[in-house]
Amino acid sequence: MEKEKNRRSVFGRLIVGLLTLLAWVGVLAMVLSVMSSYISPEKFVWASFFGLAFWEIVLFNVVILVLLLMMWSRRVWVAVLALLISIPGLLKSFSNGKSIEGGDFRIMSYNVQLFNDLNDSKKSTEDVAAGIAAMVREKNPDVLCVQEFNIFKPKTSRRNCILRFGEMTGMPYQYYHTKAYFCGNVIYSKYPLTPVEDTTAFGKENIYGAIAKVDAGEKGSFYVVCSHLLSFRLTNDEITMFSEPGNTKSEVQEYGKSIVAKLKRAYKERSKEVRQMLEDIPNDGRTILLCGDLNDTPISYTYQQVKRAGFTDGFVVAGRGIGHTYAGKLPLLRIDYIWGNDGIKPCAFKRLRYKGSDHYPVMMDFNLSHGL
Repeated sequence: MEKEKNRRSVFGRLIVGLLTLLAWVGVLAMVLSVMSSYISPEKFVWASFFGLAFWEIVLFNVVILVLLLMMWSRRVWVAVLALLISIPGLLKSFSNGKSIEGGDFRIMSYNVQLFNDLNDSKKSTEDVAAGIAAMVREKNPDVLCVQEFNIFKPKTSRRNCILRFGEMTGMPYQYYHTKAYFCGNVIYSKYPLTPVEDTTAFGKENIYGAIAKVDAGEKGSFYVVCSHLLSFRLTNDEITMFSEPGNTKSEVQEYGKSIVAKLKRAYKERSKEVRQMLEDIPNDGRTILLCGDLNDTPISYTYQQVKRAGFTDGFVVAGRGIGHTYAGKLPLLRIDYIWGNDGIKPCAFKRLRYKGSDHYPVMMDFNLSHGL
């Protein structure tokens, strides 16, 4: 009996030692994840990978915490340390915002994924566009920012499709770039839109966004930026390997290098795009809304740069929960945003559970604290 007790004791110490080692791994991973907001991918891209896995790292540390508690180990403090380090990331990723009634304006942002249905590949783009337009009419926004807009009706020009979608949504005013590659950014409005005459890339029709002035008469006026930063461009097979277990060794080898290369390129390019975009947005006290698919989570360098530029995340102020906006196989990703500078007062923020693409629409009611 004494030998059996000693064996159990040795086995228990080995388990605690292994869990402690894993707990320190969790601390390091959490530090890199939280710090990824402040480290430019152009200088150290690997931190961004840990930022992308923030929720998985949190879950890992919770599991280690529970196991150490079950072992009655004093080293549980290491797992507690990891969770304390996660607090800044949790404050960005989880909102307990306060929603209030009212709001003079409502804005919606939606990446329509070229009007391809997420769950029904056989559904025509025309039917997908009609469904999205019906949803927009029901929610009745004053301004709609669309990313990845595409021709949805055969033998119809891009311009006519944009005009047709405006009629379908009840929004008579549109602004978009006339260049062939415009990243699908279209601004729709119930109020007149005026392009911003600017010498920056916005005025020269850049690919990462479009900007226009919304003139609502006596209610006020404000600028809207509809943006779409570079995506990871992962294929369906790569996403499946990324998100589902049980892949073969050959599949991991085939797709692993490709996934890593695409992630590294996208992180570095987005860090350049967001810097250029923020430099191009007028910084002269104008009331500005920045909407769109930034393709980065709240634990990212992109997010932190927008925040540092003086914009407030509407979801953090007036939303609730995690609010993930990516509807595909990768879970818990909030990558679609509505930001406002100090001229915007968010009243309510919603992530709509409408699956017309691989994104969910986001919508915010707001007031103007001052006009242009």
